[in-house]
Amino acid sequence: MNKKNLTINFEFFINKYKEKFKGKNIGIAVSGGSDSLALAYLANKYHKKYNYNIIAFTLDHKLRIESSEETKYVKNIMKELKIEHHSLIWSDKKPKTKIQETARIARYNLLSKACSKYNCKYIFLGHHANDQVETFIIRLGAKSGLEGLSCMRQFSRILTNSGALELVRPLLYYTKDNLIEICKTNKLKWLEDPSNSDLKYLRSKTRKLLVNNDMFNDFNRAILLFNKLRYNIDALIHKYICNDLEFSQSGICRLNLKKLYMLPEIFQLRLLSYLIKIIGGKKYPRRKKVLYNLLTNIKNENNKIFTIGGSYIKVSRDNITLSRQSDKSITCSKIDNTNTLWDRRFLVLNKTKRKNLTIGPLGEQDYLSMIKLNKIQKPSINFNAIKTIPAFRVLEQIVSVPHLLYWKSEYWKNNIKIIHIEHKLIEKYKNIDIYKIGEKI
Repeated sequence: MNKKNLTINFEFFINKYKEKFKGKNIGIAVSGGSDSLALAYLANKYHKKYNYNIIAFTLDHKLRIESSEETKYVKNIMKELKIEHHSLIWSDKKPKTKIQETARIARYNLLSKACSKYNCKYIFLGHHANDQVETFIIRLGAKSGLEGLSCMRQFSRILTNSGALELVRPLLYYTKDNLIEICKTNKLKWLEDPSNSDLKYLRSKTRKLLVNNDMFNDFNRAILLFNKLRYNIDALIHKYICNDLEFSQSGICRLNLKKLYMLPEIFQLRLLSYLIKIIGGKKYPRRKKVLYNLLTNIKNENNKIFTIGGSYIKVSRDNITLSRQSDKSITCSKIDNTNTLWDRRFLVLNKTKRKNLTIGPLGEQDYLSMIKLNKIQKPSINFNAIKTIPAFRVLEQIVSVPHLLYWKSEYWKNNIKIIHIEHKLIEKYKNIDIYKIGEKI
């Protein structure tokens, strides 16, 4: 890629998605490395032309003595570029094991909270083609399926403690050398993270392998192929089941069995994996062997019940119904922030200032008590699904169960909102009315 194309390609990306970015605040994660500094420079170059605002965030993990000085260094560079900058500090106690994984989770949680505070619709990340190939090799070694081998996408979404975070990766077609060249050309002195060359980390070991250009290009072509396959399979699945899939905002899903069987088996497995992940509130999909055993049992048995990945699955003659499994992973949590993600299923929008407000599963006992006292109408769903419905409490007293249309007063109805984290997806399909459905699920 010649020097002229180094910036033209970025403008092509921005222009392609200009309606997404127009008039928006866009966060940029800037660590001080060549990747993120090049990203900040490029995003800043076009922000006036395409009418978006950028805000840079630097995370100080407090893992090294030099980290505070490095954060100040980045702040000074952003000041020179006239980019608004904010430092984020990971002040939690540091774990003794899995430090990189824990730091990554903390980083996204802090970025999400900052994006919410500064009203940033998207967060730009500096992942590039070398990162993509490293990810592919690592996942290939871990025997990942299609989901894993398609690697990172330009647009994706992750769930954090504050809700969903919209990730944008504009540099996936730039190599590391391209980004270093941008920094050199524009006299941006970057920082080197010593952990990037520490061979005790798997990614650092993988990085050492990528010295052969032919191998690098072959891996890149493979990634593009897996990405295309993933997109086309998802589009085909949607086409076949869009009129035969039903969702409830309370987190219940029903799928027509005949429509499922019309799909090739590999597509059946992918659809079930996706639905189980949504309903069960899990971070990662289930293993293929587990899904294959489930599909075999579904086809061989009628009127059976299964549990997998946090999902309670009931198979009848015509339908499969999935609801959240009642288990110990569904806990009661204190609501401290304006936005809080609970059970990786529901986003709580809290306008109250109550310090003793919690969210947790309704539970069977409280449900039966509310029915007995005529506080709620009995819905046509089974106890398993009811026990996992979110309820808000002040101390031990229930003040709101939104999905069962209960609020202790107008104050709680007006000041606490709850939406399923996949509400945009759910709205695409038929809606299950939990008070009017014909069969108990």
